[in-house]
Amino acid sequence: MRWSSSEQSRGSTLERQQADCRRHAAEQGWRVVEELVDDGISAFKGEHATTGRLSSFVRDVEAGRYPDGVILLCEKLDRLSRQEPGRVFLWMMNLTEAGVTVATVDGARRYSKGNLDMAAIIEVVVKAQLSHEESGKKSQRLSAAWAAKRHRLDAGAKFVMTRRAPGWLEVVGDPPRFVPIPGRVDVVRRIFEETVAGFGKQYIARNLNRDGVPTFGRASGWHASAVQKILRNPAVVGELHPATKPRGSKREPTGEVVQDYYPVVVDADLHRRATAAMAERSRRFAGRGRRLVNLFSGLARCEACGSKMTFRGKGRKQRADGSWVNEDYLVCDGYQRGRGCDNRLHYNYAVWEDGILSPIIYDALREESFAPQTEVQELEIEVARLERISQLAKARTKTALDLAIETGRHEARTAWTDLTRQSDEAEAALDAARERLFRIRGSLTAEEQQERVRALRASLDHADEDVRFEARSKVKSAIHALVAELTFAGPARIGVSMKLGDDRQVSIDYDEIVGGTEWIMGRLDGQPLA
Repeated sequence: MRWSSSEQSRGSTLERQQADCRRHAAEQGWRVVEELVDDGISAFKGEHATTGRLSSFVRDVEAGRYPDGVILLCEKLDRLSRQEPGRVFLWMMNLTEAGVTVATVDGARRYSKGNLDMAAIIEVVVKAQLSHEESGKKSQRLSAAWAAKRHRLDAGAKFVMTRRAPGWLEVVGDPPRFVPIPGRVDVVRRIFEETVAGFGKQYIARNLNRDGVPTFGRASGWHASAVQKILRNPAVVGELHPATKPRGSKREPTGEVVQDYYPVVVDADLHRRATAAMAERSRRFAGRGRRLVNLFSGLARCEACGSKMTFRGKGRKQRADGSWVNEDYLVCDGYQRGRGCDNRLHYNYAVWEDGILSPIIYDALREESFAPQTEVQELEIEVARLERISQLAKARTKTALDLAIETGRHEARTAWTDLTRQSDEAEAALDAARERLFRIRGSLTAEEQQERVRALRASLDHADEDVRFEARSKVKSAIHALVAELTFAGPARIGVSMKLGDDRQVSIDYDEIVGGTEWIMGRLDGQPLA
């Protein structure tokens, strides 16, 4: 039993074929050994013969599983193959030569090694030809219909192509339209916000399960893969990325992008920051398990040899005076592995974490570094939205240029000219928005934000593991976004050099008298700080 698309499995296709084949087998007195079901696999392209249950059956036959012969019963001959007649005939010849009798409910026909005479051969070839032509026509009509829909969307028409929708949307009304499902939209935004905060997919899924958040489908709980699919789905920002899907085959993107097709549930700035956070996580480790001890992993380097600074944790130990201390250190990897570096210093992690965070937080809390939060946030969203529009416009322009060069057609050159103009307009709008954002930043204080930063720092060593992990995740994500360079000097000078952004540098030195660090901040160009 076979059908070409997964959509057909929701109807009566399987039940009908099962009932017909079982009834026919009973009438003939045949014992059913096994039922072969290929769900959503195309016989037009021959995929069933290489990847489906039918191919497994053929391998079993070739391996000698049925030494006394076996009957392969199907509803119609086209359930076995809809390929070109020549391929079908050769496949049937090989199968019958191996001892298989092919039988069909339709016409009560049997094809075996002993009865494939000229009449049977002609019958097989004619039926194969008709089936192949029918599948070809269906494929062409379906492709043309979807192409027409994509053309209408590209021309600016607003309509629902298919009632299939992302898990956080539903299709309602006549004419149909997409409507957000409030509770699920909140879950989607939460996933993006926690990703920006530095949490990984596993941790987000765990939190959703712990909080009893229902899944969008039939799964019993959230999995990292489900979180990943939501984060990677362009529908959250309203985009449809059309794809072609030949019957029984995988979806293949066309390269087109339709904006504002779905309701936007995640603003462009949040989407951009989440994407950047995922890219950052993919290139560095998050620390040792849930403790997230080392905030500088993947960032800190040895000034002497350029090797990374590795974390060495010896745990908590009690001093002679009864106090407890964490004996955690940062050590040059080049020195540890005998790579010729003479920087053998072991930097006490707790001391240097505090010393490095102090200038970073000071710089973040400078009054001139704040702007009205509502206005800034709105403009940041607008900038992110325009950045995406500009990127898509450039991609379309390049595609049109390639097509114009390849075909030389006047229509392609005209399309490229129009798209170039649209791309230039999008770039100009983006530049203007960036300029407005630059001007409004740095105007007012933000006492509430300062208090939140101070509270966050206090949570870095919180007794509650969940609170501590969340705080350290956020701080680590911010450090990797703000700090361009972080180098540990030694052994002659014990200190750290740090580059913040693209214009400030910090020098941090250890003061043995006070048992702590002190720092100086300046501009890279030598000018005084504003």
